[in-house]
Amino acid sequence: MMRLARQWVMLRVRRYWLGRNPLRRRSDRLEAAGAAVMLILLLLSVWSAVVVGRLIYEKGLQAERAGPGVRQSVTATLVRDAPYTVPVGDGDNGLVLTPARWKAPSGVQKTGQVAVPAGTRAGTAVKVWIDGRGELTRPARSHAETLTSAAATAFLVVAGSAVTLMSAFGIFRWLLDRGRYAAWDASWAEACARWHRRKPDG
Repeated sequence: MMRLARQWVMLRVRRYWLGRNPLRRRSDRLEAAGAAVMLILLLLSVWSAVVVGRLIYEKGLQAERAGPGVRQSVTATLVRDAPYTVPVGDGDNGLVLTPARWKAPSGVQKTGQVAVPAGTRAGTAVKVWIDGRGELTRPARSHAETLTSAAATAFLVVAGSAVTLMSAFGIFRWLLDRGRYAAWDASWAEACARWHRRKPDG
């Protein structure tokens, strides 16, 4: 596998290496320049991916924060029996929204809708996450989720940039090839015309 990859790289280097080959056409040099620009932009996309991934990572670290005044888990008490049937369209997780009561960090009693298994009885204690104001919020994020999100975002940036650049380069090569074919046809037509002019009448 490594040998094939090495051969592929060497073929591309030989193809786009400008050198002093007198057979190199203007279109060949343009193609080599285009390949160089694509490579530079692809390397820059890696730097952009690192920056974006870092921003997502730092945002994820904020979502991981838990503690008084930020985000914390408290015990809430159901004030009503949960319905025994899950409303249509709410999925098949068996959870239903039911009124519950909990105490905010300031000591004020708060009420709201919490997700509990269908049929849970009133007075049941459940764990909920609240923010610094005592309002319901999402659970603290795990560090593994933060790392996964940052890595996935960085990968998508590089992959998207690679697909875009390679597509643009493919179109650029297609345009150059059209010019090459037209020049080739014109050269053949000119050669045939010269050959017919030089051919003695029989």
